[in-house]
Amino acid sequence: MKMKLMLLGTAVFLCSCAGINVKQPEIGSVKKIAILSVTGNEEIKDIKVEKGEKETLLKSIGNAIKDNIDYLTEEQVTIVTHGANELFKTFNEMNGWTVVPFETVTESPEVEAFFVDNKIEGESINVGAVKLKEKQDVRRVAPNGMRVLPYNKINPQGMTWVNGERVEAPILRGIGKLCETLGVDAIAVAEFYFAYETGMMTKVTSNVTPIVAVNVVLVDKNGNKILYTDYGWKTFESDDAAKINRDYLNLKDNRSVKAYKRGVDIAVAGFKEKAAKKLGK
Repeated sequence: MKMKLMLLGTAVFLCSCAGINVKQPEIGSVKKIAILSVTGNEEIKDIKVEKGEKETLLKSIGNAIKDNIDYLTEEQVTIVTHGANELFKTFNEMNGWTVVPFETVTESPEVEAFFVDNKIEGESINVGAVKLKEKQDVRRVAPNGMRVLPYNKINPQGMTWVNGERVEAPILRGIGKLCETLGVDAIAVAEFYFAYETGMMTKVTSNVTPIVAVNVVLVDKNGNKILYTDYGWKTFESDDAAKINRDYLNLKDNRSVKAYKRGVDIAVAGFKEKAAKKLGK
């Protein structure tokens, strides 16, 4: 397994040296958690595009295509659903925690009200996922039935203050109230980032290396972030190859989906290992 720490020019992959942060002793009170949202970027790009070193044909044509045509996202949803399931298993294996079923969250009217009240909007697309268009034009997908809550809504970069409090404070308070509603001690939100890296033989083999990163935050009943990752704390390489078709990742090839699932496994395992050290387990 290889791990890379990258500094990229966009909001998709951002680098920090701090890693994973844990708030003690508050996290010691957590026994039961719920997973509110797990997302991934819909369009998976060459890492060089993320760095601004080159443009894809789609980007050079302009945003009109992207704004008016939904991508065929079934495969992306499959990958991020795998990520949600891996995080579910990982949380159940960490620190004596128990995770409530996804349906407890997705079927809750209070959760729906939380997204409406905080103006966190997502619209349905052809496979029943949700998407959110951000300033950086990054569209995100989530497992079927799950809502999109971008990581930067809970853990924004920089010291952003509004009316004397941090900009994320109202959402954190809302998540704290959801803890009470759902009968849990803390709520998790996670966001995967996907890219790929070409190699010397890519033009011959059509093979590329999947790049995966994951950010995770855990919020308690008091609206405190008791565990969170810094943006870009690590990026991980899959040890399986995905397939490319010219400048586009070919997710219709099952080998590509398999390779990204493997990358997710490696990234989640890396998160678990790092978090366990912080938790003293």
